[in-house]
Amino acid sequence: MSDFTPHGTDEWVEMIGEQELPALCSTIREIEKLSKDDISSLAKLGQTVLHDHALTSSILKVANSAGYMGRNPVTTVSRASVVLGLTRIKNVCITAKLLNSLLKNRKLTPEVYERLLKLMAQSFHAGMIAKLMMKSYEEDVQEETFIAALLNRFGESAFWSMGGRITVELDKALRQKQVTRPEEAAHIVRRVLGTTFEEMSLGLASSWNMGSVLISSLEEPELRTPELRSVSLSVRLSATLANQHYSRAELDKLLAEAADLMQQDKWKVLAEVERCSEETVELLQSYGAGILTRYIGHDPIVSESRNNESEDPEPSDQALQLKILRELAFLPSEGADFNLIVQTAMEGVHRGIRMRRTIVFLKSRERRSLMPRFISAAGGNQIKQEFVVGLSGSPNIFSHVLNTRQPAWVDNVNAPKWRCYLDSSLRHLIAGDEFFVAPIIWGKVCVGLFYADRNDIAHKAVDQPLSQDDFMAFTLFSQQTNMCLSLIRKSSER
Repeated sequence: MSDFTPHGTDEWVEMIGEQELPALCSTIREIEKLSKDDISSLAKLGQTVLHDHALTSSILKVANSAGYMGRNPVTTVSRASVVLGLTRIKNVCITAKLLNSLLKNRKLTPEVYERLLKLMAQSFHAGMIAKLMMKSYEEDVQEETFIAALLNRFGESAFWSMGGRITVELDKALRQKQVTRPEEAAHIVRRVLGTTFEEMSLGLASSWNMGSVLISSLEEPELRTPELRSVSLSVRLSATLANQHYSRAELDKLLAEAADLMQQDKWKVLAEVERCSEETVELLQSYGAGILTRYIGHDPIVSESRNNESEDPEPSDQALQLKILRELAFLPSEGADFNLIVQTAMEGVHRGIRMRRTIVFLKSRERRSLMPRFISAAGGNQIKQEFVVGLSGSPNIFSHVLNTRQPAWVDNVNAPKWRCYLDSSLRHLIAGDEFFVAPIIWGKVCVGLFYADRNDIAHKAVDQPLSQDDFMAFTLFSQQTNMCLSLIRKSSER
């Protein structure tokens, strides 16, 4: 954290978004743009998620956890989006990124770190309780209340996660006063920060476009809609349960409110809340945040020291390729469409062969150019705007593969056999020495191409040279894709 200390809501919101948690801010803004009715949402999700290995891994672990898993294991983010639904997968992305971002600062003092862990555990627990209270409503409503309760105290969590002199100063002030009432704490926070945590949460929610339910719960907490009541109740209930010396009268009062909201007996609600606590512990393990389970009111499933040992090792590249190829092969029989099949194959190439940039190009309507349709790479928006390949001029490597319908491995852009297919503008877009390209065939027409490379555009470097095994795997994904597309096309013609 810099020497500059913000004062007031606007300055704190700006610092958190631009200096302390810029990656989290960017991810939340991109994910919140996705619409469940937008046919391109799956592509945008892949563009946002797939180049982030930790986020991809968290999504798949959660999708395969006991609370979410269906009959068959989920191997790809594409599949997870279909199985879980776009609203739920958006929340999984936000939750995973939130936990990872807030827990990564290891330079916090023990007192501040303990405060942060307790707060994050309470917030996650609140999200789960809010979702429980909305169980009789549609899934989208449940997910909206989950994320609203999870992020209800985000301003406070973001502040403590920053560390530095100001967090130590405020922690000391709160401890010295032995604050027990929220009004007292708010007074001290405003004196030190020039704002309150509630105002910071609202400022961040509005600035980062975090959703209408969250913003309403912070802006107008007195509103009595079921969603807002569940958010308010879950936040208070999780805080009460986290306090080892909680008042039984206060808990009974909250349970009575929850029973009224859920139209159930109070003791049945208590049993469901206890079961929800156990599910919260299990889900935190799936997110790789087992360290928070000690603050939920249940013993951790595994100790922190054994947490990493208990996790399944990541599969080898070949094993992951096989899993995704198997998932791809079953898609036609499950009614998958063109987009899902191509997106799944692209994910297999990107993750299974460890590519930095994987792009699906499709012909434009006038068929004079190839446009990036699906992208798995950092800087996806820039790629979408700039990496457009013309087809109406001199032949190039892309038009060559479209015409021959054969995959190509350009192993050296300066080699004589490739030089004539790559003009200066294409060399600039490729920005490396080698890449793979393969056809996508629909019926009898080559409608697009797979493209993959390991070029790090930002650092002008290559991770590892491409190999013959990489090319064989890339070709296999292309061939499997075209077989699947042929099957769904025949099925649509019946």
